[in-house]
Amino acid sequence: MTRRKKPTKTGRESNLGLNQTPRHYPRLLGNRNFKLLFSAQVISLAGSGVTTVGLALFAHQLVGGNSAAAVIGNALMLRILAFLLFSQPAGVLADRANRKFMLIIADLVRFGLMALFPFVHSVWQVYLMIFLINAATAFFTPTYDSTIPEVVGSEQYVRALSLSRVAVDVEAVLGPALAGLLVSLLGLEWLFWFDAATYLASAALVAVSILPHVSKQHIQFSFRTFLSELTVGTRILLHQAVLRRALMLNLVEAIAGAAAIVATVVYVSDVLMLGETEFVLAMAGLGLGSTVTALFLGWATGRYESGAKKPSELHGRRHRWTERALLTGGVVLGLILLPGVQQPPFMIFALLWILNGVGQALIALPSSTLLAEHTTEADRGRAYAAHFALTHAFWLITYPAIGQGVSRLEAPLTFTIAGAVCLIISMVAIISRKPNHDHVHR
Repeated sequence: MTRRKKPTKTGRESNLGLNQTPRHYPRLLGNRNFKLLFSAQVISLAGSGVTTVGLALFAHQLVGGNSAAAVIGNALMLRILAFLLFSQPAGVLADRANRKFMLIIADLVRFGLMALFPFVHSVWQVYLMIFLINAATAFFTPTYDSTIPEVVGSEQYVRALSLSRVAVDVEAVLGPALAGLLVSLLGLEWLFWFDAATYLASAALVAVSILPHVSKQHIQFSFRTFLSELTVGTRILLHQAVLRRALMLNLVEAIAGAAAIVATVVYVSDVLMLGETEFVLAMAGLGLGSTVTALFLGWATGRYESGAKKPSELHGRRHRWTERALLTGGVVLGLILLPGVQQPPFMIFALLWILNGVGQALIALPSSTLLAEHTTEADRGRAYAAHFALTHAFWLITYPAIGQGVSRLEAPLTFTIAGAVCLIISMVAIISRKPNHDHVHR
C-alpha cells in the first residue's frame, strides 16, 4: 500500500503568510509605507539610469576609442558577478536581521562609493568600484523585493509590482535624457554625485517608513548553518513545478532582453544604415511596451482577482492568470525574434520591439507574483535572493551569447536563432504544465 504524503505548506497556507499573521492592509495609494519605499526605488533608479550613461562616457574619457567598449563590457560582467556572489548571503541575512536596517546600510554604502567615483583614475579602480557598488545592490534589491509583499498584502501586490516595473522602464527611457542635461549644465562628475545623492535620499525615505515586524526564529550562527541556508532559496524555487516553469521563462526573457540591449544598435546602424535617433526610438518602444503591459496587468488582474470570494479561490485565480501570462509572454518573445533573418524595415522592427517589451513584462510580473504566492515571511528573503541570483545568471549567459552570435553570424540571423530557442523553451514549459495543478484551488 502506498502511503499518502503529508501535505506541505507550499500551497495557499503559505501564501504571503496571511493565514499565520492576518493584518489589515490599506489601499495602495493610501499606503504610506509603500509610497515611501516606492519613492525610494524611483529616486535611486533615476540615479542608476544616469550612471549607466555616465559610465560609458567616463570609460571613453579614461581610455578612449574602442577600448572603452571593452571596459564597459568587463564592468557589466563584474556587475552580474557581484549579484551572483552576494545576493544569496543577503537573502540569508534578510531572513535573520532587520530588513529596514539592511536597506539603509546598503544605500549608505552605495552613497559613499558613488560619491568617490569621479576621483577614479585607472581602469582597475573602475572595476573595483563597479563590483563594490553592485555588491551593495545585491544586498538591497532582494531585501526590498521581499519586503513589498509584507507592506502591501496579497490583494495589492500585483499592482505594487506593476508600478515597480513601470519605474524600471521609465528609468531606462528618461535616464539618458537626464544624464545629457546634467553633463551639459554641470559636467560629467555630477552624474555620479547625482546618483550618490539619490542613494542618500533613498536611505532617508526608508528610514522614515514603518515596516511590518516579522518575528524571526533565533538560530545561533554557525558557518555550517550559514552554508546550508545559502541553498534554501534555490531549493524553494526548484521544489515546485510552477516556480521551475517560471524560471524557464525567465531565461526566455533574458534571451529577448539581451538581444535588445546588445544587438539593437548593430541592427539599426549596420543593417538598416540608420542613426542614433532611430536607435533611441527602438529602445523607447521596448520600454513603452513593457510599461503599458505592466499598467494593464495591474488593472486587469485586480479586477479579475476581486471576484474571488475566499482565499482558496483567489489563489486559484492568481495561478490561472500568472501561468497564462508567462506562457503567452514566452511565445510572443519567440515569435517577434523569428523574423530577424528577413531584415524587417525600421517601422516593423520598432513594432516588434514594442512587442518585445510586452513579452518581457508578461514574464517578469507573473514570475514575481508566483514567488510571493509560494513563500512565507520567514523564508521570503532567501527565496527572492535566489531568484535574483538565478535570473541574473541567465543574463550572464545571454549577454555574451548574443554578442558572440552578432559578431559571428550578424544581427539578423542571431535574432532568428534566439527566437527559435525562445519558442523551444516556451513549448517545453507548455508541455510540462499540468492543468490540474495541485496548488490551484478551483
